[in-house]
Amino acid sequence: MANTTREFKTIVQILRNSLEDIWNDLWLMLVCNLFWLCAWLLVIPGPPASLALSKVGNRIAHGEVVDLKDFWETFRHEWGVAWRWGGIFLAVLLVLVANLVITGSFQTSWKPYLQGLYLFLIICWLILQIFVLPFLWEQEKMSVRQALHNSWAFILGNPEFAILLSILLILIYVLGTIAFLLSVIFGGVFAACVGNRAVINRLEIYQKSHSEV
Repeated sequence: MANTTREFKTIVQILRNSLEDIWNDLWLMLVCNLFWLCAWLLVIPGPPASLALSKVGNRIAHGEVVDLKDFWETFRHEWGVAWRWGGIFLAVLLVLVANLVITGSFQTSWKPYLQGLYLFLIICWLILQIFVLPFLWEQEKMSVRQALHNSWAFILGNPEFAILLSILLILIYVLGTIAFLLSVIFGGVFAACVGNRAVINRLEIYQKSHSEV
Protein backbone atom coordinates (compact mmCIF):
# COMPACT_ATOMS: atom_id res chain seq x y z
CA MET A 1 0.00 0.00 0.00
CA ALA A 2 2.82 2.38 0.90
CA ASN A 3 4.53 1.65 -2.41
CA THR A 4 1.32 2.33 -4.34
CA THR A 5 0.89 5.66 -2.56
CA ARG A 6 4.49 6.60 -3.31
CA GLU A 7 4.11 5.65 -6.98
CA PHE A 8 0.86 7.58 -7.22
CA LYS A 9 2.49 10.72 -5.80
CA THR A 10 5.40 10.36 -8.25
CA ILE A 11 3.03 10.02 -11.20
CA VAL A 12 0.96 13.01 -10.11
CA GLN A 13 4.18 15.03 -9.90
CA ILE A 14 5.19 13.90 -13.40
CA LEU A 15 1.79 14.88 -14.79
CA ARG A 16 1.86 18.22 -12.95
CA ASN A 17 5.36 19.01 -14.21
CA SER A 18 4.32 18.11 -17.77
CA LEU A 19 1.34 20.45 -17.57
CA GLU A 20 3.66 23.16 -16.26
CA ASP A 21 6.02 22.51 -19.19
CA ILE A 22 3.17 23.32 -21.56
CA TRP A 23 1.99 26.32 -19.56
CA ASN A 24 5.48 27.81 -19.34
CA ASP A 25 5.80 27.97 -23.14
CA LEU A 26 2.30 27.81 -24.58
CA TRP A 27 3.27 29.26 -27.95
CA LEU A 28 6.06 26.76 -28.61
CA MET A 29 3.91 23.84 -27.48
CA LEU A 30 0.94 24.98 -29.55
CA VAL A 31 2.98 25.38 -32.74
CA CYS A 32 4.76 22.03 -32.30
CA ASN A 33 1.54 20.17 -31.55
CA LEU A 34 -0.40 21.71 -34.45
CA PHE A 35 2.43 20.87 -36.84
CA TRP A 36 2.47 17.32 -35.43
CA LEU A 37 -1.27 16.98 -36.06
CA CYS A 38 -0.96 18.25 -39.63
CA ALA A 39 2.03 15.96 -40.24
CA TRP A 40 0.01 12.89 -39.25
CA LEU A 41 -2.87 13.97 -41.48
CA LEU A 42 -0.36 13.74 -44.34
CA VAL A 43 0.98 10.43 -42.88
CA ILE A 44 4.49 10.57 -44.43
CA PRO A 45 5.87 13.34 -42.18
CA GLY A 46 4.02 11.93 -39.15
CA PRO A 47 6.81 9.79 -37.61
CA PRO A 48 9.51 12.50 -38.01
CA ALA A 49 7.14 15.01 -36.38
CA SER A 50 6.57 12.59 -33.49
CA LEU A 51 10.31 12.15 -33.02
CA ALA A 52 10.80 15.92 -33.09
CA LEU A 53 8.03 16.37 -30.52
CA SER A 54 9.70 13.78 -28.30
CA LYS A 55 13.03 15.62 -28.63
CA VAL A 56 11.41 18.81 -27.36
CA GLY A 57 9.91 16.91 -24.41
CA ASN A 58 13.26 15.26 -23.67
CA ARG A 59 15.20 18.52 -23.57
CA ILE A 60 12.58 20.16 -21.37
CA ALA A 61 12.60 17.17 -19.00
CA HIS A 62 16.37 17.59 -18.67
CA GLY A 63 15.91 21.24 -17.77
CA GLU A 64 17.32 22.57 -21.05
CA VAL A 65 16.18 25.64 -22.95
CA VAL A 66 14.14 24.71 -26.02
CA ASP A 67 12.92 26.61 -29.06
CA LEU A 68 11.41 25.83 -32.46
CA LYS A 69 14.90 25.27 -33.90
CA ASP A 70 15.23 22.05 -31.86
CA PHE A 71 11.95 20.77 -33.27
CA TRP A 72 12.75 21.66 -36.90
CA GLU A 73 16.30 20.26 -36.82
CA THR A 74 15.10 16.89 -35.52
CA PHE A 75 12.23 16.86 -37.98
CA ARG A 76 14.53 17.57 -40.92
CA HIS A 77 17.44 15.27 -40.08
CA GLU A 78 16.00 12.17 -38.37
CA TRP A 79 13.66 10.73 -41.02
CA GLY A 80 15.51 7.41 -41.14
CA VAL A 81 15.16 6.64 -37.43
CA ALA A 82 11.68 8.13 -37.34
CA TRP A 83 10.40 5.87 -40.10
CA ARG A 84 12.09 2.79 -38.68
CA TRP A 85 9.93 3.42 -35.63
CA GLY A 86 6.93 4.63 -37.64
CA GLY A 87 6.95 1.62 -39.94
CA ILE A 88 6.82 -0.82 -37.03
CA PHE A 89 4.27 1.28 -35.16
CA LEU A 90 1.89 1.58 -38.10
CA ALA A 91 2.30 -2.05 -39.23
CA VAL A 92 1.41 -3.47 -35.81
CA LEU A 93 -1.40 -0.96 -35.35
CA LEU A 94 -2.93 -1.77 -38.74
CA VAL A 95 -2.80 -5.52 -38.03
CA LEU A 96 -4.53 -5.05 -34.67
CA VAL A 97 -7.18 -2.70 -36.07
CA ALA A 98 -7.80 -5.06 -39.01
CA ASN A 99 -8.32 -7.97 -36.63
CA LEU A 100 -10.65 -5.85 -34.53
CA VAL A 101 -12.75 -5.05 -37.61
CA ILE A 102 -12.70 -8.62 -38.93
CA THR A 103 -13.80 -10.13 -35.60
CA GLY A 104 -16.70 -7.68 -35.64
CA SER A 105 -18.22 -9.68 -38.51
CA PHE A 106 -18.12 -12.95 -36.59
CA GLN A 107 -21.46 -14.43 -35.59
CA THR A 108 -20.33 -16.21 -32.44
CA SER A 109 -20.89 -15.82 -28.72
CA TRP A 110 -17.20 -15.11 -28.12
CA LYS A 111 -17.04 -12.17 -30.56
CA PRO A 112 -17.17 -9.55 -27.74
CA TYR A 113 -14.24 -11.24 -25.98
CA LEU A 114 -12.13 -11.27 -29.14
CA GLN A 115 -12.91 -7.64 -29.87
CA GLY A 116 -12.16 -6.75 -26.28
CA LEU A 117 -8.82 -8.51 -26.57
CA TYR A 118 -7.82 -6.63 -29.73
CA LEU A 119 -9.01 -3.32 -28.29
CA PHE A 120 -6.91 -3.99 -25.20
CA LEU A 121 -3.87 -4.80 -27.35
CA ILE A 122 -4.35 -1.59 -29.35
CA ILE A 123 -4.43 0.46 -26.15
CA CYS A 124 -1.32 -1.33 -24.84
CA TRP A 125 0.52 -0.74 -28.11
CA LEU A 126 -0.34 2.97 -28.06
CA ILE A 127 0.72 3.32 -24.43
CA LEU A 128 4.02 1.56 -25.19
CA GLN A 129 4.84 4.24 -27.78
CA ILE A 130 4.83 6.90 -25.08
CA PHE A 131 8.04 5.36 -23.75
CA VAL A 132 9.68 4.15 -26.98
CA LEU A 133 10.59 7.57 -28.36
CA PRO A 134 11.97 8.89 -25.03
CA PHE A 135 14.20 5.83 -24.76
CA LEU A 136 15.69 6.64 -28.17
CA TRP A 137 17.14 9.84 -26.67
CA GLU A 138 18.41 8.14 -23.50
CA GLN A 139 20.22 5.27 -25.24
CA GLU A 140 23.80 5.34 -26.47
CA LYS A 141 22.52 4.47 -29.96
CA MET A 142 19.22 5.49 -31.53
CA SER A 143 18.16 1.89 -32.08
CA VAL A 144 14.41 1.41 -32.47
CA ARG A 145 14.73 -2.28 -31.63
CA GLN A 146 16.52 -1.49 -28.40
CA ALA A 147 14.01 1.24 -27.55
CA LEU A 148 11.13 -1.21 -27.99
CA HIS A 149 12.93 -3.75 -25.80
CA ASN A 150 13.65 -1.11 -23.15
CA SER A 151 10.04 0.05 -23.19
CA TRP A 152 8.73 -3.48 -22.62
CA ALA A 153 11.29 -3.93 -19.84
CA PHE A 154 10.21 -0.58 -18.41
CA ILE A 155 6.56 -1.67 -18.21
CA LEU A 156 7.28 -5.20 -16.97
CA GLY A 157 9.74 -3.90 -14.40
CA ASN A 158 7.38 -1.17 -13.20
CA PRO A 159 3.88 -2.61 -13.75
CA GLU A 160 2.19 -0.64 -10.99
CA PHE A 161 3.80 2.60 -12.12
CA ALA A 162 2.93 1.96 -15.78
CA ILE A 163 -0.69 1.00 -15.05
CA LEU A 164 -1.35 3.99 -12.76
CA LEU A 165 0.31 6.37 -15.21
CA SER A 166 -1.73 4.98 -18.12
CA ILE A 167 -5.03 5.24 -16.22
CA LEU A 168 -4.40 8.83 -15.13
CA LEU A 169 -3.15 9.80 -18.58
CA ILE A 170 -6.26 8.37 -20.26
CA LEU A 171 -8.44 10.15 -17.70
CA ILE A 172 -6.72 13.46 -18.41
CA TYR A 173 -7.20 12.97 -22.15
CA VAL A 174 -10.90 12.25 -21.66
CA LEU A 175 -11.34 15.34 -19.49
CA GLY A 176 -9.21 17.41 -21.86
CA THR A 177 -11.34 16.39 -24.83
CA ILE A 178 -14.50 17.43 -23.00
CA ALA A 179 -12.87 20.71 -21.96
CA PHE A 180 -12.66 22.58 -25.27
CA LEU A 181 -10.74 19.81 -27.07
CA LEU A 182 -7.55 20.58 -25.14
CA SER A 183 -6.40 17.00 -25.71
CA VAL A 184 -6.40 17.68 -29.44
CA ILE A 185 -4.62 21.01 -29.15
CA PHE A 186 -1.92 19.86 -26.72
CA GLY A 187 -2.32 16.05 -26.58
CA GLY A 188 0.78 15.10 -28.53
CA VAL A 189 3.21 17.38 -26.76
CA PHE A 190 1.72 16.46 -23.38
CA ALA A 191 2.34 12.77 -24.07
CA ALA A 192 5.90 13.63 -25.13
CA CYS A 193 6.57 15.50 -21.89
CA VAL A 194 4.97 12.80 -19.73
CA GLY A 195 6.81 9.98 -21.49
CA ASN A 196 10.20 11.63 -21.19
CA ARG A 197 9.71 12.58 -17.56
CA ALA A 198 8.52 9.07 -16.70
CA VAL A 199 11.48 7.39 -18.41
CA ILE A 200 14.00 9.78 -16.87
CA ASN A 201 12.44 9.27 -13.43
CA ARG A 202 12.74 5.48 -13.64
CA LEU A 203 16.30 5.66 -15.03
CA GLU A 204 17.36 7.93 -12.18
CA ILE A 205 15.89 5.51 -9.63
CA TYR A 206 17.59 2.57 -11.38
CA GLN A 207 20.97 4.34 -11.46
CA LYS A 208 20.66 5.40 -7.82
CA SER A 209 19.79 1.88 -6.64
CA HIS A 210 22.75 0.38 -8.51
CA SER A 211 25.19 3.02 -7.29
CA GLU A 212 24.29 2.12 -3.71
CA VAL A 213 25.01 -1.58 -4.21
